[in-house]
Amino acid sequence: MKILLNLVFISTIGFLSCKSDTAKSTGTPTVAPAKTADIAQFKSIPKEDIMYLFNNCDYTDYIFYDLPFSMSQSTENSIKANISYISTEVQPTIPPGCKSIARQMFHVGGDIVKEMDVYYGDNCAFYALMENEKPVAANKMTESGLAFYKQMIEQGMKQNQNIRQGQ
Repeated sequence: MKILLNLVFISTIGFLSCKSDTAKSTGTPTVAPAKTADIAQFKSIPKEDIMYLFNNCDYTDYIFYDLPFSMSQSTENSIKANISYISTEVQPTIPPGCKSIARQMFHVGGDIVKEMDVYYGDNCAFYALMENEKPVAANKMTESGLAFYKQMIEQGMKQNQNIRQGQ
């Protein structure tokens, strides 16, 4: 199965032009270290939400914060496989130093019905359900999800490098 069938590349210049010049941040949401008592305790992403996406999502977009590409999926099998990467195991907190690598938007009939931040990296492998730009629930990522993001990022970076070398 070609996971990256619908991989869409954005040039580094185009990607950076979408970020605000006035904000001196990278545009990547980060979580400031907090006292233990202040750390949010997330509930699990509702099973009903995951099942709704699994049964109805017809398009998904990934906007990466610090990578020079984005990605979309529109094939049913790819979308269902991706949704299956959301574990049933709750991710109770966002560990200090963890930051989201991407925002994933789930579409049904042309409308964005759910958004999740994707956390992937050292000690960070989970999805956070977003509402009003805040995480409200979080679930860990499955081993298959880890393998998917590793392969996708490697292929995306290689493809981007090939494009740059051809210019």
